[in-house]
Amino acid sequence: MEYETLNKETPEMKQLISGIKKLTNRVRTLAQTHRPLFQGELFLTGREVCERLFLSPRRTLQDYRDKGILPYTQIAGKILYRLSDINRILEENYIKR
Repeated sequence: MEYETLNKETPEMKQLISGIKKLTNRVRTLAQTHRPLFQGELFLTGREVCERLFLSPRRTLQDYRDKGILPYTQIAGKILYRLSDINRILEENYIKR
């Protein structure tokens, strides 16, 4: 019986390493963008809300929370916003020209 030695330079190993790198990058991308649903609802972070509403980072969002304009949920110090609340507020304040 004859054995073939594999090392990093053999075509099979290069292909395997390339596949593992692609898979690793895909998993990282999914981990960063995946937002699990809670009872069918999607929650956003403050940064995501600021990006969607084109708000200055954090301060305006805090003012909206303090004034009761924007509902939020706080869990273990982390503040989250329901996407449905953001969409509802946008619809309610939409001005037709």
